Amino acid sequence: MSIKHAPLVLFFVLAVGSLNAQRVQLKIASMAPSRSPWDVEQKALAQEWSKITGGKVSITFYDALALGGEKAVIQKIRSVRPGQKALLDGAIFSTIGLHELAPQANIYTLSIPFLIRNQKELDHVLDTFGPDLVRQYNAVGFQMIAWTNVGWLSFYTKDQFSDLRGLKQIKIASAGLDSPVLGDSFRASGFTIEDMPADKILQSLKSSSGVRGFFGVHMYAYVTGLSKSINYALDAKLCPVLAGLVISNEAWARVPDEYKPAMLEAVNRMRKRLDASLEQTDQSYIASMKREGVIAVSPTMQDLAMWESDFSRDIDTIAKSTPDAFNLPLYRRVKASLAEIRK
Repeated sequence: MSIKHAPLVLFFVLAVGSLNAQRVQLKIASMAPSRSPWDVEQKALAQEWSKITGGKVSITFYDALALGGEKAVIQKIRSVRPGQKALLDGAIFSTIGLHELAPQANIYTLSIPFLIRNQKELDHVLDTFGPDLVRQYNAVGFQMIAWTNVGWLSFYTKDQFSDLRGLKQIKIASAGLDSPVLGDSFRASGFTIEDMPADKILQSLKSSSGVRGFFGVHMYAYVTGLSKSINYALDAKLCPVLAGLVISNEAWARVPDEYKPAMLEAVNRMRKRLDASLEQTDQSYIASMKREGVIAVSPTMQDLAMWESDFSRDIDTIAKSTPDAFNLPLYRRVKASLAEIRK
């Protein structure tokens, strides 16, 4: 290369370096099952963010289960030492990961059975109490970009049951959740719950001495194929299972401020689409299970009122079973707020 061409080459190298420096690639772990509504929407969000920013912000999603689950992901989104970049920039967590990331938020309080009855009530609760919860995540170094409901917790069993007492007598797996909180809370309320890794549930269901069911959401039950090994599915809204997209403060700071309002508007549109389609997708999953021979158990309003009364009596015991997960003052504030809108 001649001396006279050196400045031109240097200019080209600097220009390319400057362009790369302006680009932000966000590495996000996700719990969304493949081809689920969440999976479809998160891919659409990646395309929309790229369009909004002219390609300056891109998202690469990684399977959180392949990375070891939500607890393992948390280790990867936190810097090992000050000044060192974390392996991941953020994650789409379920309630499990949201709790592990900021226990002081007491996010499991919103999953106490029969506290929140439908999507409208959940929207009200997040609008009313969400800002306080968001501050808890920001305090530990993360932006809560969006959260929504991925489904309503339900029970799936091989054995028939007609009331809450019968359901409590069936040995239930905790759906492979890597957090004992929900299992402990149901045990405190009299359920027969066995903690079990996700890859062991199907084998246990097929064993004559194994569990006789599991709890989860309709999407999980059907997409994983576990619904093929059960005979009954509870078709009732026990409590919402939240999901949240969090991005580290450091990663979010790399995103140019000029694009953030439009990016957050895109996230809000995604959340509204997911919330609006949830009822339809839930009914689609339960309908698919019915076609495979699963019998839907639909409690009457009177039955549900009795179940709610039973859980309300057990609330102190449930809170004591996992004191770091539930916040009774928050529970009572949410309950009082919902009582007002139900009038």
